[in-house]
Amino acid sequence: MKLSTTSVRQNQGQTRDRQRAVQERVYEFIRPLRQPGILRKYRPLSPAFSLRNDLNMSWDEFDHLMNDFFLRFSVNADGYDHLAYFPEDNSPLPMKMVRCLGRWAGAVESPRPLTLGMLVEAAVTGRWIGQTQR
Repeated sequence: MKLSTTSVRQNQGQTRDRQRAVQERVYEFIRPLRQPGILRKYRPLSPAFSLRNDLNMSWDEFDHLMNDFFLRFSVNADGYDHLAYFPEDNSPLPMKMVRCLGRWAGAVESPRPLTLGMLVEAAVTGRWIGQTQR
């Protein structure tokens, strides 16, 4: 069965509209969680918005956020490894500082980035698409 060019364009337009609608829903989910930094404004929401760097939340808060995201957007969480994006660090402050300096110098592996674009893609596809290997 051959599809006409018009029907293909209509399908592509509907797909783009659905993706934009899902993106806006994900942005609305994250928007209330943003907090301005000291002497700085809110960072605008974009696909590159980093959840770990741009939201001021604890490890447990991020865990609850991601669980809520998976439920709210009906995303299959298979393959999602919370520790790959948000390593739990119960070390004393001096060790945390040493680890932070080690990351800055490139000697310690940094956690994987988790961006708003990744959440949008997962919400659109209905499954977690991030890398699962550390």
